[in-house]
Amino acid sequence: MDASWEQTSGGRSDRSSLTVLVLFVIAAAAMVISSVALSRVVGQPEPEQHVITIPAGTAIRLSSGHDVDIIPADLNFRLRDQLVVINEDSTAHQIGPFVIPAGERLDTRFAEAATLEGFCSLHSSGRVTINVSGT
Repeated sequence: MDASWEQTSGGRSDRSSLTVLVLFVIAAAAMVISSVALSRVVGQPEPEQHVITIPAGTAIRLSSGHDVDIIPADLNFRLRDQLVVINEDSTAHQIGPFVIPAGERLDTRFAEAATLEGFCSLHSSGRVTINVSGT
C-alpha cells in the first residue's frame, strides 16, 4: 500500500488533510484580494462624466481671431472620471495629448493620477493643463 494513503492516528488520511489545507489557503487568498479591491472602490466618490462639445465653425472663429469659451485652460478630474469630447467642427482639434478628428468623438477614463500639459487648439494661448487627482 502507498504510504500517502495510510491512515493517521486521528482516522483521516494525510491526503484529505492536505486538500483541506489547500482549499483553506485558496479561500484566504481570495478574501484578501477581494478586500483590497473593495477598499479601493468603497469610500471613493462616484466618477463624473465631463462632456465637451466643439461646435461647428470653431476653427473658423479661432482663425479669425475670436476667442472661444469652450473649455478652461486648466481641466480638473478625479480618478475614474470620464472625458467625452464631441467634435462637431470640420477641423481636427487637440486638447493636450488627445487629438479629436473632425466629426469624431473622444471617450476616455482617467485611471492614473497625473498632470498633463500640452497644446490646445481651443485656446489663444495654445496651452492646456489636465490635472487628474488621486481622490
